[in-house]
Amino acid sequence: LNFHLLFLVPLLSMNPVLPASPPSPIVLYTIRWYLFRIMLGAGLIKIKSSDIKWRWPNLSAMDYFYETQPVPNPLSRYFHWMPRLWHKGEVLMNHFVELIAPWLLLLPSPRALQWGGLIQIVFQGILVASGNLSFLNWLTAVPAVACLND
Repeated sequence: LNFHLLFLVPLLSMNPVLPASPPSPIVLYTIRWYLFRIMLGAGLIKIKSSDIKWRWPNLSAMDYFYETQPVPNPLSRYFHWMPRLWHKGEVLMNHFVELIAPWLLLLPSPRALQWGGLIQIVFQGILVASGNLSFLNWLTAVPAVACLND
C-alpha cells in the first residue's frame, strides 16, 4: 500500500496537491485493486478451508471467535454473549462483505464505488469495535478511503 501511496503526491515537489491536479486514476485504481484482493482473499480463505464452521448450514464460526481472539477489548464480552442467530448473521455478513462487496470496488460507477468503500470502512470499524487485530483493520480501512469521492 505504501508503494501505491507514493504516487499520489507530486514527484520532487514540496507544494501541496492542488485541486487542478488530481491524483492519477491509475494510482487510485491500483489502491482499489489492492483492497479488492485483500478482502476477496480473506473471504476465499474461509470458504476454501476445511473448517465446517464457515459453511452453510453450520455458520458457527463466530460462536467461538470471541472466546479465542488474540486481542479482545471491553466490548468483546458483549459480542460474545449475543444469541446464536446473531452469530450466524455475523458469518453471513462476513461472507457478503468479503466475497460480494469487493466487486463493487472494481465497477466504473461512482455510486457503486462509494458504496463499496463505505461497506468496507463500516465493516473494518465493526471489527475494531469487536476487538479483532485492530491495527490490521485500520490498515485495511485506509485504502477504502480512495473509494470515496470528495
